[in-house]
Amino acid sequence: MIFTGWGIGANVVRILVDQKIGGMNVVHYLAVVLGSQWLVLVVALAAWLFRRRSASGFTGVQAAMGGFLRKLTKDHEGRLWGRIMDGGPFPKAALLWRLASFAQLFGVWFNVGIISVLGLFVLTKNIGFHWETTTEEAMRASLVSFVHFLSLPWVAVFPAAVPDAVTIDATRLLPAAAGSLPPGPAAWWLFLLMATVVWGLLPRLVLWAAAATASRRALASIDFQARHHRALWRDLAGVDRAENDEKPLDGVLVLDVGGSGFQMEIMRPFLLQKLRVHPASWQTTAVLDPGAEKEAAAALALAPAGVVLLAEGWALSPPRMTALHSQIRTAAGSTVPVKFLVANEVGGSPERPTVEEIAQWERFVDSLRDPRAEVYFYA
Repeated sequence: MIFTGWGIGANVVRILVDQKIGGMNVVHYLAVVLGSQWLVLVVALAAWLFRRRSASGFTGVQAAMGGFLRKLTKDHEGRLWGRIMDGGPFPKAALLWRLASFAQLFGVWFNVGIISVLGLFVLTKNIGFHWETTTEEAMRASLVSFVHFLSLPWVAVFPAAVPDAVTIDATRLLPAAAGSLPPGPAAWWLFLLMATVVWGLLPRLVLWAAAATASRRALASIDFQARHHRALWRDLAGVDRAENDEKPLDGVLVLDVGGSGFQMEIMRPFLLQKLRVHPASWQTTAVLDPGAEKEAAAALALAPAGVVLLAEGWALSPPRMTALHSQIRTAAGSTVPVKFLVANEVGGSPERPTVEEIAQWERFVDSLRDPRAEVYFYA
């Protein structure tokens, strides 16, 4: 971004210098360097002010940015962009403000490239400055007025950087003129440098700081614990739910929710190999058995190394599971890993849940806003 902006700005100055006469047309410079930038800013401001009326236009811009992001991240299916755009107003605002800050950072270095190369040309080359027209009076009056307007911010403290009427008249390139231009005058190149700093660089710096601040505020409004945030994290990290990179846990409490009847001997290999946990206690909860409930509560009070909630795929009851999750967090603390293990009982043996059940359990666990909770499925 930095080198690209600087390089384009430097090439703009190089192109604007007419090598045949060794000079630069100040009107062309103002139109290309300042006029183009302010045209873009005015269009962007108008689009932002009327963003509700131009929703379809913003959709097209977002689609274009989404295509660019997919190419940049090699996310051909667009999962990352979809997660962000569907994640609510704050993630979308954070991304769009960040893209805006990148655009303004590009503009900052575009102007830095222009200023540095123009200064380099003035120091190392006999570069002259001129203007030309076939409508002398109209062009002269417009140029004088424009120079006066642009120089208002610094004319009182740096009058040497303001070409007067005599200088403007003296630098008009006549049709019969031939040969190279004399260097200067200094008032023109000082004026162009100051105009680029004041009307090109400074607005970009202000907009860059404003966009970066807005992006940080939007990010600060996100707790990153919602369901779509966890799904986005998995996409960014390239981690599948089936992967478990945590260190092995010894002394884990397994809670059989609803008394599914899964045998510990059958489930133990999966717990050891896939979930990498060693069950130290196996209790039943959410059943009409006060004794079993007391034993489960007592086991939770011992602060186990982790908790595995073993449930059947068809038996998801969000209110009951949410209450159970809250009970676990109250008893065991917020740092204990909680692993939901979902399986279906078929002929006395555990089987993988259906695709629909898997989707429902994923949505539920991601909605708990618990970074230490995850769901796994028997396979």
